[in-house]
Amino acid sequence: MSAAPRTDWIWIRHAPVQGQEARYFGRLDVNAEPVHPGVAAGIARRLPAVAVWLGSPLMRARMMGLALRDGVDPIAIPDFSEQDYGLWQGRSHNDVFNANRTLDWTNPADIRPPEGESFADVCVRVAAAIDRLSAHYAGHSIVALGHQTTIRAAIGHALGLAPATMMRIDVAPMSLTRLTHRNVNGEAQWNVGGLNAEFGLT
Repeated sequence: MSAAPRTDWIWIRHAPVQGQEARYFGRLDVNAEPVHPGVAAGIARRLPAVAVWLGSPLMRARMMGLALRDGVDPIAIPDFSEQDYGLWQGRSHNDVFNANRTLDWTNPADIRPPEGESFADVCVRVAAAIDRLSAHYAGHSIVALGHQTTIRAAIGHALGLAPATMMRIDVAPMSLTRLTHRNVNGEAQWNVGGLNAEFGLT
């Protein structure tokens, strides 16, 4: 019996957002800081020569892909967008917390901002997209450009974690996470090759 095809997912978080990080940027299409060529070169050397490039359609994720792939846009996957913070978008974390002290901040994964989505909602859509794309690109390497919430959800999906546990995973800007998928007798099997690897100037 032939071995199940292996699909490698290499997730990369975008560079820091220009300006203040301590805000709910969400679906706001803000720019990221420019990626230093030395950092981009260090990351690019660790990527497969042949891969399918996918990513969030938001500009800050696209900018990361463009910096790594010599001006070629990744395929936009709407389900890999950042969490939709609804009416909280653009507001500071402190402002939102102070205005919503009655919410259960001990379980933030289930908090759904007005006209937005919860992190638990993000986990559902990201997991469905990963399963669909893992089947479609079975046997390929996939480079995916995303956000902290989408990469947390991807790691949690691979490890079978609850959303509240996923939120304890920090994903650094411009870091690299490797996940490997196989479908064995109709069942998804995941391995984690590396989490949150950071690369400095080269």
